Amino acid sequence: MKILVSTVMLLILTACSNVPVAIKNAPSPDLQLAQLSGKVNAHQGEKVRWGGQIVKVENTDNGSTLHIAQFPLNSFGRPNIEADSDGRFLAQTNEFIDPYIYKEDTRVTVTGLISKQDTITVDKKTMTVPVVQISDIYRWTVSSYEGDPDWRGYPYYYDHFGYGVSYPRSRSHWHYGRGFYW
Repeated sequence: MKILVSTVMLLILTACSNVPVAIKNAPSPDLQLAQLSGKVNAHQGEKVRWGGQIVKVENTDNGSTLHIAQFPLNSFGRPNIEADSDGRFLAQTNEFIDPYIYKEDTRVTVTGLISKQDTITVDKKTMTVPVVQISDIYRWTVSSYEGDPDWRGYPYYYDHFGYGVSYPRSRSHWHYGRGFYW
């Protein structure tokens, strides 16, 4: 019986993990953007895993460039936009990146090799930023429940009648702003 329960739990846990291994696991050594300040040429060709929020997507005939505001990654490789940013970086690929799918403010995690540094202008400020040649990119989607007033990050919500937690039958039964559910 223990083997059956263990197997089922293992299958459930692996089914929930859809983040690619290259995104989930940090390379060794795990270079951070702040460590490269002025030393990009010394780390050229090294593998990094960085993430953040897309500021802009530029497409040309030769490929695409993502302008990304960097944020530290959590243990799953997801950018934590509540934390302080170390700056910006560019992520380039020879593929076309659709700006409709990779919109401004989309959270992404990128793995790749440091290829060079480039100069960009933000408002009237000119800055030098590292460029990563993308090998893997993962677009984080916003959970459909993040905006729900009673969502706590798991599939249960608080029952306002004081009977504990309940599992919603369908979202059509959820009524916001009334303090209870029909």
